[in-house]
Amino acid sequence: VVTLVVTDLRGYTSLSERIAPEQLSHFLSQYFSRMTEVVRKHRGMVNKFIGDAVMAVFGAPVRDPAHALHAARAALAMQAEFGVLRQSREGLGGDSMEMGIAIHTGEVFVGNVGSARRMEYTVIGDPVNLAFRLEGLNKDLGTSILTTRETLALLGEHAKAEDRGVITVTGRSQPVQVFELLAVDWGEPTEPRMENRHG
Repeated sequence: VVTLVVTDLRGYTSLSERIAPEQLSHFLSQYFSRMTEVVRKHRGMVNKFIGDAVMAVFGAPVRDPAHALHAARAALAMQAEFGVLRQSREGLGGDSMEMGIAIHTGEVFVGNVGSARRMEYTVIGDPVNLAFRLEGLNKDLGTSILTTRETLALLGEHAKAEDRGVITVTGRSQPVQVFELLAVDWGEPTEPRMENRHG
């Protein structure tokens, strides 16, 4: 059981049309470097970059009983760091861009997947798909950070969130109750451990 954090940039396509490829590469390098550092500081691991999206996992490869709390703290810190980057010289006038984030907790497979010639350490499972779908809802709801009941159950009193309703997500038969994460405390983690049902 892990907590996933998925980010995506709004306005990135427009920015890529306005600037040279070299400038775009520099911007992405700055962005990825800053996001990776924030994730690392909160005990997470960036698993992959997909275009301008970032997928980070908390609770693997090293088990972490406070993975949900660390993920929530990282998401808020990533949002703040993006604000700094957007206004900086490296932001390249990207002040019109926004970053959407999704946080979701669930049971996944974590390990090497691929062919005999190329292997990749990755995270697979329905929670991954849901996290990406959830992130996309930020644009529709006008939110910055969305999360689910599964994550909030672990965050408990550490988090402040607003119920944004039950939404049918593309590609899923079961609707999902989504919440906007507004704040999380920065004290010592005390959340209970969510055990993998297979032991």
